[in-house]
Amino acid sequence: MFSKEEDKMVSLGFNSINEKFDEGVSKALNFLTEIGTCYLNERKEPEAEKTVVSIKEIGKAATLQGMENAAVNAIRALEKLLQRSVEQDMQDTTVRVLLSFGAIGKTAAEQQMEMIARLAASVLGKSGNTAALLNKDRETMAVIIGLGEIGKAVAKMKFPDLSENTAICISCLGDVGKLTAQKNLEEAAVGVEIMLQEMAATAMQENLQDTVRSIASSIEEVGKTAEEENMENAVIQAASALQTIVSNAENRYLNDASIAAKVALESFDEFDIINTETNINKIEAIRETMRALWIDSI
Repeated sequence: MFSKEEDKMVSLGFNSINEKFDEGVSKALNFLTEIGTCYLNERKEPEAEKTVVSIKEIGKAATLQGMENAAVNAIRALEKLLQRSVEQDMQDTTVRVLLSFGAIGKTAAEQQMEMIARLAASVLGKSGNTAALLNKDRETMAVIIGLGEIGKAVAKMKFPDLSENTAICISCLGDVGKLTAQKNLEEAAVGVEIMLQEMAATAMQENLQDTVRSIASSIEEVGKTAEEENMENAVIQAASALQTIVSNAENRYLNDASIAAKVALESFDEFDIINTETNINKIEAIRETMRALWIDSI
């Protein structure tokens, strides 16, 4: 339960957004950041998570109203809580914060607020590298989901093929994917490949050939790293994703994208990509876990 003062400040944040009053939003976010930090210091995780949710919702509402400064302040507030939750090793709150970056970034992309989407993706990219290096499975997966959702939203917009924001999402996912493979975080590596495949599907619907080519290259890099580490499921998912891209690109007459995916696919050892029911079930279970995490965060 929030105290009356906390409820009052949350209301102030939303009312200020309706009135497009930046100072009111800033006051609310500062208060929520301070009280959230106190909860984390006292290891009151449910209360801290509720604070995170409030900041996320204020950030999304600000984005929908086109209030760029308020949206930036929400992301910065979440960064402060992220730092403290990591220091306190409070995994649930950390995951909640990371998914919140994705939610705000996705909303920003849908509103064509490119700077906000780019900021959220950049914060996630840095967090993902850190989480992977520390072998933090759930935190890494939260980053992957957030980056993928921003990437898919960006690809749906009428930006030039392979916009800067799309390139950032692909690059960050690829970097995190290679790190997870090197650290033997197989579920996370598969998660990266799943999100890249979903981004490719969105890009193909928009006929973004350069985007699809870049995604195919990134999937190949993650898959080859996984192959070096003998991570069977990640290799299979990489090959499966590339096969799907080849087929769908051909059907949409995206010849350059299809050729790029086919070349990437041919780099894998055929012996290593024989699919089995066990592999299929494992990959589908990872997909369902990711979907559940995202639905719980929005």
